[in-house]
Amino acid sequence: MTKPLLFLLSLLTWSSVQSAVLSDTGVFLLPMNCSELLPDPGPFVNYFEAVGRGMVTSNKKLSNRIFRVLAIRGKLTDAMDRQRDQHPIDVIIRKTLCFFREQKEPLKPVLYDDENFISYLSTAISEIETKVNEVVYQWEWDLAQRLEYEKIIDKNQQLIQSMKRQAEKEAEAEVKKIAQRAKAKAKLQ
Repeated sequence: MTKPLLFLLSLLTWSSVQSAVLSDTGVFLLPMNCSELLPDPGPFVNYFEAVGRGMVTSNKKLSNRIFRVLAIRGKLTDAMDRQRDQHPIDVIIRKTLCFFREQKEPLKPVLYDDENFISYLSTAISEIETKVNEVVYQWEWDLAQRLEYEKIIDKNQQLIQSMKRQAEKEAEAEVKKIAQRAKAKAKLQ
């Protein structure tokens, strides 16, 4: 009787561990590895979102700020060229979470609703928002500058085409003059 009970208890424990790890976003535990050699930001972004979801009822302000960062990330993702190696907001999220992982809790599993982590994130969210705003500003500035350069290039391209047409006309007239002189000289000899 005790063996089946222990077996059921172990299944219950395993299912609760699975449900803590597997969900809609896939991550409710802070990733253990923050190695730069593993550049996949997915687990960090998913964990960040899981914290926002988990705080919806208990810490609405933090949850709202997390979702705002994620919404800005989504808008920037839609507007960005796909040529970048890493999304700059993913890097910010990853560095923030890895700082906690490496400095505060290097070995302990950290659930999305861990009190120490929530306290840390509550103080770090202002810095995250500032950095996200700087990233958006820099991206918008780069885009505006690129558009200005493209206008200049287009304007120069029109000028170049105009100059080429003028040069072709002048070259054609020059060749005709040279040809006439060559014919005139040939007649004289």
